[in-house]
Amino acid sequence: MMTHSTNWTPSDEEAIVLVRRSEATGKWRPFLCVEFEGAPSLYLTPEDWVDCGLKMGMRMSPGQYAEIASRARVSQAFREALRLLEVRPRFEGELRRALARKGWEPEIVDGALARLRDKGLVDDETLVRDRVEAWTGARSRREMRAKLRARGAPAALVEQSLAACVDDEREKEAALRVAEKYLRRTAGRQTDVPQADAVERRALAHLVRKGFSPGVARQAVRRAVERLAADSGGEWA
Repeated sequence: MMTHSTNWTPSDEEAIVLVRRSEATGKWRPFLCVEFEGAPSLYLTPEDWVDCGLKMGMRMSPGQYAEIASRARVSQAFREALRLLEVRPRFEGELRRALARKGWEPEIVDGALARLRDKGLVDDETLVRDRVEAWTGARSRREMRAKLRARGAPAALVEQSLAACVDDEREKEAALRVAEKYLRRTAGRQTDVPQADAVERRALAHLVRKGFSPGVARQAVRRAVERLAADSGGEWA
């Protein structure tokens, strides 16, 4: 974050002069190190330099300097957000929490998120839709809803995407796929012929834990058992 002393408070009469600009080194790359006479140095992006109309020898008031210092902090929070996005796409809520944990003030976080939106680097609506489309057929609506909300996805967008992508039939297809996967995995661990009732009860409990309703789970397990019985010559009947 900023490197200036927190006990420095210029008076309104003090003139602040921009005296030097250089390429920052170490952890501050690729920022510019902008030095002032009468105020601490700031780390700015080349975009900040242009947008603020800065130039060598420029004189400014403490109020103008404070605005530039705030922009510098926004740029630094923005850079931290970019590092998080390099790992994986994230919702604005996720980024807001992560930046707050790093000590950034709410107004600085707001500025960083606004800059991300302006550059098209965060889009909650698209990310929710992509996640729902990727998970449909493998997860229940309830599980998808819980995972997305836990990550900070807006509730309205989650419900909108679930309604658009997952109807009752696709929910049943997902339950059947999860049931078959569970039963095949369980059968692979058996050293003798599986006891059908016990295996089916465990499969049913597994699907309910995954967010499927008892009725959908029960139907899925029954259909999965029928398919496995056909494939294995009746062992699961």
